[in-house]
Amino acid sequence: MHSLAFLVALSFAAPPAGPAVDGNAAFERLKKLEGSWKTDAKDGPVQYVTLRLVGAGTSVLETNTAADRTTVTSATIYSFEGTRLVATHHGSGGTSRLELSGSDATTLKFDGTTKDARVAALTLTVKANKLRQDFTTREGGRDVKKALDLLSEYVDTLK
Repeated sequence: MHSLAFLVALSFAAPPAGPAVDGNAAFERLKKLEGSWKTDAKDGPVQYVTLRLVGAGTSVLETNTAADRTTVTSATIYSFEGTRLVATHHGSGGTSRLELSGSDATTLKFDGTTKDARVAALTLTVKANKLRQDFTTREGGRDVKKALDLLSEYVDTLK
Protein backbone atom coordinates (compact mmCIF):
# COMPACT_ATOMS: atom_id res chain seq x y z
CA MET A 1 0.00 0.00 0.00
CA HIS A 2 2.85 2.37 0.79
CA SER A 3 4.38 1.85 -2.66
CA LEU A 4 1.07 2.85 -4.29
CA ALA A 5 0.95 6.05 -2.21
CA PHE A 6 4.56 6.75 -3.18
CA LEU A 7 3.78 6.33 -6.91
CA VAL A 8 0.75 8.60 -6.62
CA ALA A 9 2.88 11.23 -4.85
CA LEU A 10 5.52 10.99 -7.57
CA SER A 11 2.91 11.53 -10.28
CA PHE A 12 1.97 14.88 -8.70
CA ALA A 13 5.53 16.01 -8.10
CA ALA A 14 6.91 18.81 -10.24
CA PRO A 15 8.94 17.67 -13.23
CA PRO A 16 12.68 17.85 -12.73
CA ALA A 17 14.01 21.32 -13.43
CA GLY A 18 16.09 21.78 -16.55
CA PRO A 19 19.64 23.04 -16.38
CA ALA A 20 19.91 26.40 -14.65
CA VAL A 21 20.50 29.40 -16.90
CA ASP A 22 23.54 31.41 -15.84
CA GLY A 23 22.12 34.91 -15.50
CA ASN A 24 25.49 36.40 -14.54
CA ALA A 25 27.19 35.18 -17.73
CA ALA A 26 24.20 36.35 -19.79
CA PHE A 27 24.35 39.79 -18.16
CA GLU A 28 28.07 40.06 -18.97
CA ARG A 29 27.27 39.37 -22.65
CA LEU A 30 24.43 41.90 -22.52
CA LYS A 31 26.77 44.59 -21.14
CA LYS A 32 29.04 44.11 -24.15
CA LEU A 33 26.19 45.30 -26.42
CA GLU A 34 26.42 48.80 -24.94
CA GLY A 35 26.34 51.40 -27.69
CA SER A 36 24.13 52.66 -30.47
CA TRP A 37 22.45 50.42 -33.02
CA LYS A 38 20.48 51.27 -36.17
CA THR A 39 18.13 49.41 -38.52
CA ASP A 40 18.95 49.39 -42.21
CA ALA A 41 15.47 50.78 -43.05
CA LYS A 42 14.84 48.11 -45.72
CA ASP A 43 11.62 47.05 -44.01
CA GLY A 44 10.38 50.43 -42.83
CA PRO A 45 11.57 53.67 -41.32
CA VAL A 46 14.93 53.87 -39.56
CA GLN A 47 14.88 52.94 -35.89
CA TYR A 48 17.60 53.41 -33.33
CA VAL A 49 18.31 51.25 -30.31
CA THR A 50 20.68 52.44 -27.60
CA LEU A 51 21.96 50.22 -24.81
CA ARG A 52 23.55 51.85 -21.77
CA LEU A 53 24.86 50.50 -18.50
CA VAL A 54 23.02 52.29 -15.67
CA GLY A 55 22.52 52.00 -11.92
CA ALA A 56 26.22 51.81 -11.10
CA GLY A 57 26.57 48.86 -13.48
CA THR A 58 23.64 46.85 -12.11
CA SER A 59 21.28 47.28 -15.08
CA VAL A 60 21.24 47.80 -18.82
CA LEU A 61 18.76 50.35 -20.22
CA GLU A 62 17.63 49.87 -23.80
CA THR A 63 15.80 52.74 -25.49
CA ASN A 64 14.18 52.60 -28.91
CA THR A 65 13.67 55.79 -30.88
CA ALA A 66 12.36 56.70 -34.29
CA ALA A 67 14.36 58.51 -36.96
CA ASP A 68 14.20 61.83 -35.07
CA ARG A 69 16.16 60.21 -32.21
CA THR A 70 14.29 62.37 -29.69
CA THR A 71 11.07 60.45 -29.09
CA VAL A 72 11.56 57.28 -27.08
CA THR A 73 9.01 54.76 -28.37
CA SER A 74 9.87 52.02 -25.87
CA ALA A 75 12.36 51.18 -23.15
CA THR A 76 13.53 47.91 -21.65
CA ILE A 77 15.48 47.53 -18.43
CA TYR A 78 17.56 44.38 -17.98
CA SER A 79 18.31 43.77 -14.31
CA PHE A 80 18.39 41.15 -11.60
CA GLU A 81 15.57 40.18 -9.28
CA GLY A 82 17.45 38.08 -6.79
CA THR A 83 19.41 35.67 -8.99
CA ARG A 84 17.05 35.88 -11.99
CA LEU A 85 17.90 38.14 -14.94
CA VAL A 86 14.71 39.87 -16.04
CA ALA A 87 13.72 42.30 -18.78
CA THR A 88 11.00 44.82 -18.00
CA HIS A 89 9.66 46.28 -21.24
CA HIS A 90 7.75 49.56 -21.26
CA GLY A 91 5.94 50.41 -24.50
CA SER A 92 2.68 51.55 -26.01
CA GLY A 93 0.96 48.34 -24.93
CA GLY A 94 1.93 48.74 -21.28
CA THR A 95 4.57 46.99 -19.23
CA SER A 96 5.71 43.41 -19.76
CA ARG A 97 8.01 41.39 -17.50
CA LEU A 98 10.17 38.73 -19.10
CA GLU A 99 12.65 36.34 -17.51
CA LEU A 100 15.83 34.85 -18.99
CA SER A 101 14.95 31.33 -20.10
CA GLY A 102 17.91 30.39 -22.27
CA SER A 103 21.39 31.55 -23.14
CA ASP A 104 24.35 30.48 -25.22
CA ALA A 105 27.39 32.18 -26.76
CA THR A 106 25.33 34.28 -29.22
CA THR A 107 21.73 34.26 -27.95
CA LEU A 108 19.77 35.47 -24.94
CA LYS A 109 16.15 34.31 -24.74
CA PHE A 110 13.54 35.89 -22.48
CA ASP A 111 10.00 34.62 -21.96
CA GLY A 112 7.04 36.57 -20.61
CA THR A 113 5.99 35.69 -17.10
CA THR A 114 2.25 36.39 -17.45
CA LYS A 115 -0.34 35.38 -20.03
CA ASP A 116 -1.57 38.96 -20.47
CA ALA A 117 1.84 40.53 -21.16
CA ARG A 118 2.00 42.59 -24.36
CA VAL A 119 5.48 41.24 -25.11
CA ALA A 120 5.41 37.46 -24.73
CA ALA A 121 8.99 36.65 -25.76
CA LEU A 122 12.23 38.36 -26.74
CA THR A 123 15.39 36.85 -28.20
CA LEU A 124 18.62 38.79 -28.73
CA THR A 125 21.09 37.27 -31.18
CA VAL A 126 24.54 38.77 -31.75
CA LYS A 127 26.79 38.02 -34.69
CA ALA A 128 29.84 40.26 -35.24
CA ASN A 129 28.53 43.84 -35.40
CA LYS A 130 24.90 42.76 -35.92
CA LEU A 131 22.16 42.46 -33.33
CA ARG A 132 18.83 40.83 -34.10
CA GLN A 133 15.85 41.24 -31.82
CA ASP A 134 13.09 38.69 -32.37
CA PHE A 135 10.01 39.32 -30.30
CA THR A 136 6.51 38.01 -29.97
CA THR A 137 3.76 40.47 -29.12
CA ARG A 138 0.17 39.75 -28.24
CA GLU A 139 -2.21 41.69 -30.44
CA GLY A 140 -5.95 41.16 -30.50
CA GLY A 141 -5.71 37.85 -28.67
CA ARG A 142 -3.07 36.34 -30.96
CA ASP A 143 0.73 36.14 -31.00
CA VAL A 144 2.52 38.19 -33.66
CA LYS A 145 6.20 37.69 -34.41
CA LYS A 146 8.35 40.70 -35.29
CA ALA A 147 12.06 41.33 -35.71
CA LEU A 148 14.56 44.16 -35.81
CA ASP A 149 17.89 43.70 -37.57
CA LEU A 150 20.36 46.22 -36.20
CA LEU A 151 23.90 47.23 -37.13
CA SER A 152 26.35 48.63 -34.60
CA GLU A 153 26.54 52.35 -35.17
CA TYR A 154 29.19 53.27 -32.62
CA VAL A 155 30.41 52.50 -29.14
CA ASP A 156 30.69 55.41 -26.72
CA THR A 157 34.28 55.33 -25.48
CA LEU A 158 33.95 58.59 -23.53
CA LYS A 159 32.55 57.07 -20.35
